[in-house]
Amino acid sequence: MREPASRAALPIIEFFKKDAAWEVHWDYQEAPESSILFKRQEYLRGYIDGTMDDLGIHPDKVCCASGLTGSVKRLSRPQAVKLHNALERLLNPIVTKEFTRLQNMANLPHLRLVDPE
Repeated sequence: MREPASRAALPIIEFFKKDAAWEVHWDYQEAPESSILFKRQEYLRGYIDGTMDDLGIHPDKVCCASGLTGSVKRLSRPQAVKLHNALERLLNPIVTKEFTRLQNMANLPHLRLVDPE
């Protein structure tokens, strides 16, 4: 039987310099708590699109962007840092709360139906 995880499998969100520009990449981790990202895809996509618009990131710099995975290239350093921080503030709490919820559900006492006779 699989050992229960002690920490939530948070999405990997990273930014780095490539040539003269910066890139931001993110990817969910395969775990039960990550299912919440699939369930809330529409909301997450809207939030991420709005954040990129607010940061002045032109759509032609976006390779893909969803609540699950994304890749945005040719950014300035301030844009990359702000997008990275916004993604962490968005995705990490959602996954962490789902992890806690699943742990609490697993720790509920199981009731047995006993025949009164």
